[in-house]
Amino acid sequence: MFLAKFKQVDSDVFTSDKNGNMPYMGEVLAGKAQGTIYNGTMFVRDGLEVNKLYLCDNFIDEKVPDLMQTRIISLVSLIEVKELRDQLGKAEVVIPAKE
Repeated sequence: MFLAKFKQVDSDVFTSDKNGNMPYMGEVLAGKAQGTIYNGTMFVRDGLEVNKLYLCDNFIDEKVPDLMQTRIISLVSLIEVKELRDQLGKAEVVIPAKE
């Protein structure tokens, strides 16, 4: 699990989804992440907000086993930040090696 805040990607490296929304990328503030990209349409549909803090985790979807997915679990209040940072540890993004 990890703590992150998100902003919309503004880069030619990424493309918009079928609804024309660019993805959002999380900045990891605590914990270990294996990826932080979140679909732009889902971000808007879920009512998520830029620069808010979210508790997240990564998972592998059986339909797309080669791509690490990011799941936003919940909004984190400022009161919860210190406790989560203590529990999750330093911020770290780990990119698994390709076999």
